Amino acid sequence: MKSKTPIFIFALFFTLFVSKGFAQTGTPKGKAHLVEFTNETAKFKVPEGKTWYIYNVFCERKYNKGAEVESTRILISSINNIKFKNGPSIFNQNVGQNLNAPLIFPEKTTFELEISDPSGIKAVINYIEVDN
Repeated sequence: MKSKTPIFIFALFFTLFVSKGFAQTGTPKGKAHLVEFTNETAKFKVPEGKTWYIYNVFCERKYNKGAEVESTRILISSINNIKFKNGPSIFNQNVGQNLNAPLIFPEKTTFELEISDPSGIKAVINYIEVDN
């Protein structure tokens, strides 16, 4: 009867070392940013030689005399000058929706966000900027 030890060692080696190179399992190394914005300042451009990993976009709740009112959504209104009508929602307070995975934008990408209730509500975008 042959020993199963070599097969076990190969499987362990493959699992621990080789398969880790095929998928990114952690947060990329780079500089983390938290940037506050409003609809007037929600235009962004990824610098040349950089990549942005956007992990979170969120905003404050709107209240009317102490009572919470309709939820606010944050939408992507354009990417590289392609306009979206009621574009993809990346934040919705009503359903507790937020990004499930990072949005990854390569160098020179331009994008614009839109807060659905523009009455002075501020939002924050959280991203990691890494060198290419």
